[in-house]
Amino acid sequence: MISPFRSAWTFALVLLLALPRSAKGEITREELFDGPLLHWDIQLTRAAIQKLRGSSGFRSGGQRPEVSCHLRAGTNFWTDVALHIKGAAGSSRPFDDTPAFTLNFGKLHEGQTCWGHRKLHLNNSVQDAGRMDELLASEMYLQSGVPTPRATHAIVSVNGRRLGVYVLKGGWDKAFLKSHFSSSKGNLYDGGFVQDIDSNLQRDSGEGEPDWSDLITLRKANNLDSSSDRLTALGQCLDIDRFITLTALQILLDDWDGYARNRNNYRIYTDPSSARSVFMPHGMDQLWRSPQNSFSPRFSGQIASRLFSIPEMATQLSARMKNLTNSVFNAGFVDTVFEKAQARLFTALKAERRLESDEPYLRQAMNDTRSRIAVRMATFEGSSYAPPAPVKFDASGYARLTHWSRSGDGTPAKLNFGSLAKGKKSLIIQTFNEGSTASWRSQTALPNGRYRFEGRARTKDVTGVNDFGRGTGAGLRISGSQRGNGLQGTHDWTSLSIEFEVGPGKKTQDDPEPDNQDNSLQEVSLVAELRADSGEVEFDLESLKLKRL
Repeated sequence: MISPFRSAWTFALVLLLALPRSAKGEITREELFDGPLLHWDIQLTRAAIQKLRGSSGFRSGGQRPEVSCHLRAGTNFWTDVALHIKGAAGSSRPFDDTPAFTLNFGKLHEGQTCWGHRKLHLNNSVQDAGRMDELLASEMYLQSGVPTPRATHAIVSVNGRRLGVYVLKGGWDKAFLKSHFSSSKGNLYDGGFVQDIDSNLQRDSGEGEPDWSDLITLRKANNLDSSSDRLTALGQCLDIDRFITLTALQILLDDWDGYARNRNNYRIYTDPSSARSVFMPHGMDQLWRSPQNSFSPRFSGQIASRLFSIPEMATQLSARMKNLTNSVFNAGFVDTVFEKAQARLFTALKAERRLESDEPYLRQAMNDTRSRIAVRMATFEGSSYAPPAPVKFDASGYARLTHWSRSGDGTPAKLNFGSLAKGKKSLIIQTFNEGSTASWRSQTALPNGRYRFEGRARTKDVTGVNDFGRGTGAGLRISGSQRGNGLQGTHDWTSLSIEFEVGPGKKTQDDPEPDNQDNSLQEVSLVAELRADSGEVEFDLESLKLKRL
């Protein structure tokens, strides 16, 4: 394989910032991520294309047909590369649109790698117009000692059909594990879609029986009633220091879709040398969306919720957030990463004679990302984390929901506060594009029991779309759950409600009696949303309540 980088690679090395250090403490520099940006052309047969058509990962119910392809990048050429379409709820796209891909170089061709990597991802990053969230967050985590694959930009085409600027992300393979841990023989788990440690998570690699014994140990430790016993037990099976850093960065980056806040977009690796589990982030393409959001968010992730309910751990989390402003959460670090990434990207676009058409949009989107980051940094001002207090119910069993934050999947939508009669407020969502999804969310801590989430809404010209089986039109739901059809068309004030249960941990074949049968608090995210091609919904803020049944 002939390197396309030549002297440009040497020049790029001189320009590199002090690159993130791996968990081993070494500085990792790679041609793939630090050299000139490449154009990746995927070459597929007609039969392979036919097999991929209609498959878009999440949309097709998780069925991901795999095909063989040839791949060209720069002057390099690989044959028999396994490929499937990837993507979850927000990023899934069909083959004839802008699909994201997972590439496995060694699955069909033993020993084949791409610059030492067996697996790579080409992400369409449709939820990140500036194509910078993943790049910047990866560098921040690595610099801070939390392992995650690196990222760079890529120009992607399929059989010559140009798909545009993508984000190239390293894979969770043996090469990655060896670069960050003393051994790659431990269990690597995929957190899946909104799953937590009370599930038998998918094991992607590891030696020995897949009995989930390390996860069972972790969940038992986390469910101990005594905070001192819980902290001692977690210290034996969890890398607490890295978990604090992970959570601190997810708060600072306003990463609502990571493990701490949404039990999503994470991997767990049990390091054989310490027998401790390490949580690692990925899928970081929805950052900074609401830069003035609270720095004391409610946690849905079971480890985060239980660990940081311990006062001394909450204090450590606050201190870590403040310390990160001295390393990665500052304008100097952000500007350096941005400028180098932009220089590489625009140089590549200029070489392809696409600079004039692509640069204005990309630069504007990147500048918008930088502006939101600046607002987030200015808003922080050394804020401390405060564990959430349990919701308070009145004598009739009702609780008002007053804290709401905006959430969108990157599609065009506006979320604003509105004014009703007699000084009352409302939550407004307007959508302007096919397949838009946007919501207001309120997170709360609840003891075990049954509840009803209710409220009133009115709609105008809503054209609903069934989005991944989680409902269509305007409606209410609990994060991670599905709902029936909501309001479509134009409706005056209409009552909506959904009942749900907060209960003990899930029973599994390997852990038939979960420990959290007590009445400890669990985090629940309440969602008032609009899933539509067009239209507007208005939720009466005063009517959004929680009823204890």
